[in-house]
Amino acid sequence: MTKTKITTTSRRLPMSNLGGPSTLPRFRWQQPTIDKNTPPNRGLSDEENAHGFNWGKDSILPYRVYDDYDRSQEPGEMQLVTLENSRLRVAVAPQYGGRLMELHDKQLGRDLVFTNPVFQPANLAALNAWFSGGIEWNGLIPGHTPFTTAQVFAGIIETDRGPVLRIYEFDRIVEATWQIDLFLNDDDDRLYVHGRIVNNTDAVKLAYWWTNVAAPMSKGMRVLAPADYSIEHVLPNNELARFPFPDPDRFDGSYPDKWRDSTSVFFRKPDAERLFIAGLDADGVGLAQTATSALQGRKFFYFGTGAGGQQWMDYLARPGEGDYIEIQSGIAPTQNQRFELAPNSEVHWTEVYGALSVDPKDVHADYQHAVGAAARAIDSRFPAAELADVDVFLTAVSRQPVTKRLADGSPWGARQEKLTGKPLAQGLDFAVPHSTDCWDELATTGRFSDASLKRVPADFAVSPVWVAALEKSRDKQGETWLHALLLGIATLDNGDRDAARALFERSIAQKPTWLGRRQRALVTSDPDAADRDYLAAWASGDAPPALAAEIVSLLVKHGRLERLRAFASGLPASALTDERVHLGRAMVAASEGDLDLLERLLDRHFATVREGETLLDELWVGLQRGRLQQALKRAPSPAELAERLRQHPVPAHLNFRMRAVDEVK
Repeated sequence: MTKTKITTTSRRLPMSNLGGPSTLPRFRWQQPTIDKNTPPNRGLSDEENAHGFNWGKDSILPYRVYDDYDRSQEPGEMQLVTLENSRLRVAVAPQYGGRLMELHDKQLGRDLVFTNPVFQPANLAALNAWFSGGIEWNGLIPGHTPFTTAQVFAGIIETDRGPVLRIYEFDRIVEATWQIDLFLNDDDDRLYVHGRIVNNTDAVKLAYWWTNVAAPMSKGMRVLAPADYSIEHVLPNNELARFPFPDPDRFDGSYPDKWRDSTSVFFRKPDAERLFIAGLDADGVGLAQTATSALQGRKFFYFGTGAGGQQWMDYLARPGEGDYIEIQSGIAPTQNQRFELAPNSEVHWTEVYGALSVDPKDVHADYQHAVGAAARAIDSRFPAAELADVDVFLTAVSRQPVTKRLADGSPWGARQEKLTGKPLAQGLDFAVPHSTDCWDELATTGRFSDASLKRVPADFAVSPVWVAALEKSRDKQGETWLHALLLGIATLDNGDRDAARALFERSIAQKPTWLGRRQRALVTSDPDAADRDYLAAWASGDAPPALAAEIVSLLVKHGRLERLRAFASGLPASALTDERVHLGRAMVAASEGDLDLLERLLDRHFATVREGETLLDELWVGLQRGRLQQALKRAPSPAELAERLRQHPVPAHLNFRMRAVDEVK
């Protein structure tokens, strides 16, 4: 017998630079997820509508966005923690949210999850940077975990059944903890994953959880899960609607390669005895997951076979090497919902993953027949009694402290415990070595030191418990520029622009920092005043390069092209390389008809383009319209422009549309 071991390892691969989190607090109208009206659902039950949310309406503060990455893909080394026995190898990356990067079945000689050949962030998450591959633990806010590219805690718990690998963190928006405990029996080829969420407060919280599994995509692949019907996102408005599944009026949507547009399919069978999901290839082999009853949602996602979706998968990996689907499971029925965390409560579940092999004649038969065959294979491969036994074991383990710490996470869990005087969760240790800052002082002494009053903060807190601490400190110490600035940021995040403006004015009156001026520029209704504050903030000399991109966006928005040209001409090279500065210059070139400059500026592989963003190909269309107008010496007709675009289609590196209908516009 080969015992399971946990070791620290590394993997060499091309890696793009990630960069650190931005020091600019981003508000609702500035965050990566666009704030727009969400259309009403169609045909969903009360359970499927409960605790629904609108994308882009929720603040991402106090988290900071990651938007300083590139596409360099230089040789690099990714640090990993490996859980391994004679049959299975599992690799986890604590520095990327504890993402499970590899699930390799040694007997089959294949990776059960999509193992990305590169590390390449892209603008797909609530905090911007996200990368494809592996298994992502998505909680406790929607829009991909805020820890996607952040380091989390990791450690080993030694048990009488063998070692358990734990990853965990404190979520600063929900103000609750989450953890994942991974367990692999000796000589077993099934990975058990136990999840736990703890709310240690006296308030009801709304939280979110989906486990997202990237599985290698192959032609003829089929996704099977118990379903009486499906819920799908419907383009172009992206509302959720109920459909028969498979839908006789369309096509069999259980085959991902039949979807041209990007798609999400939520499988719904509320009375199912046991839920599962499996992605099986043309030969009936692939990855399967089942879990205890707390996970009620099942879904698959695919970028689609259209040019935009294929470009996204290539963009996230390498051309021809990025094809994958996601098979997912969550606590709520759909991903447009949260669930309730009762006061002083815990939520637990256990998942199990492993290879599944089903006769291909059954896999590719009538859908309900195929699901029945898969269900029998699931019951044999992952017996319910064994899952229940491991669930009891891991539930008990989940409250035990780690035997050995492998990675440190954020200091905010420890700060929260100091501020509230209450442990966040039994068995979880949030103490980390770090440089003391103004927030540590607030949590311990209630006063800001002279050292803190000499520097602009790089991190922020906006929740009621931290606002109350700021207000108490202000009453005790007297209002400093730092109190006014931090309270102003929290007040603006809460939607009170007038009160925030007054606080920023008081902060600037005491100490005119670059951040204070930037904040005042955000809340003024006078574009000239905003320009003055922004330019003064930049001229202070200690503002981050990201501020230059924000200034460019403001000048473009108000059509102040002369000011933009003058501002850009004085920027250092480090700021000129910022993509938003680059795109601002391209928009100016387009508006002024400088087609040669526009063409040069578009000859770039952009890193931070948002999923579905159309600015790049709109600029390309503008370039082609301008070239055609030059040739014709008049404005082209729609038909003439369409012919030009057929001859000069949007290059792949500029095409990030997600709908096939858009590809010829």
